[in-house]
Amino acid sequence: MKKIINTIIKIPKYLILGIQCLFSEEKQKELGIEKKIIPTIIVTLSLITYLISIFILSRWYVQNERNKKFGESLLESTKEIEKEESKFNEEYKNLQIETNDEYSSNISYASINLDDYIHQNTETVGWIIVNGTNINYPVVKHSDNDYYLNHDFYKRKTNIGWVFADYRNNFEELDNNTIIYAHNLINRTMFGQLPYLLKNNWQSNENNHYIKLSTKTENSIWKIFSVYKIDPTIDYLQVRFYSQETYQKFLNTLKNRSAYNFNTEITVKDKIITLSTCDDTGTKRVAVHAKLISTEKK
Repeated sequence: MKKIINTIIKIPKYLILGIQCLFSEEKQKELGIEKKIIPTIIVTLSLITYLISIFILSRWYVQNERNKKFGESLLESTKEIEKEESKFNEEYKNLQIETNDEYSSNISYASINLDDYIHQNTETVGWIIVNGTNINYPVVKHSDNDYYLNHDFYKRKTNIGWVFADYRNNFEELDNNTIIYAHNLINRTMFGQLPYLLKNNWQSNENNHYIKLSTKTENSIWKIFSVYKIDPTIDYLQVRFYSQETYQKFLNTLKNRSAYNFNTEITVKDKIITLSTCDDTGTKRVAVHAKLISTEKK
């Protein structure tokens, strides 16, 4: 950070020196340029360069702070959930769900061959598409919820991270709540467009209300039933449930929070998927929940 700031401070100085060298008195006469034009050019170009540098630094700083806050909050939430889950016996780890089927014929499956992606990264578990956004990425899963906060798909160190699943989830047999995370990037990649789901122009198009997931074994379609912004909390990040009553209460909470009424019924017979990222300030979370409505085996 200190090196970047020092560089920005020096940019106008070196730009001025460069222009002065370029436009020496002899060169000015040769080009027929009046002396009074040179100071104006110098000041203008220096100011533009300086402002652009400040803008780039600001974006870099804001993005890093946003990612840092989201990462810290996610890791803290994971630790709290693990403490809660450890209180229950192993035999009650998963409530069995009989999935409803309400397939809408105008929404097609996303059939992605994951073999090439698995060859590039063996931690690839699926591919996700959110209608009406640019979210269209392979999903990876590590042994914790930390690694892909600062590593890309090719496992290179980077602050943009990648789209990754909660390490507790099973993509061979989907859990009651399958959770996928990613950073909300300023350039609107990763989950940077997830906040768009809170806007009226996205919500008003019913074709947008679907999420497509392709795993190694099946393709699936999910219908969104809730989207909202909330202070950091762990209550929507629960993966497994221990009775129908607790699961229904959980689903009701998510649905009642929604900033938009999707008119979608949600019961204990449904499995759901949750997408989570930070909002544009980095202080709150944007959560999207959808229920499984159709699957096809590969």
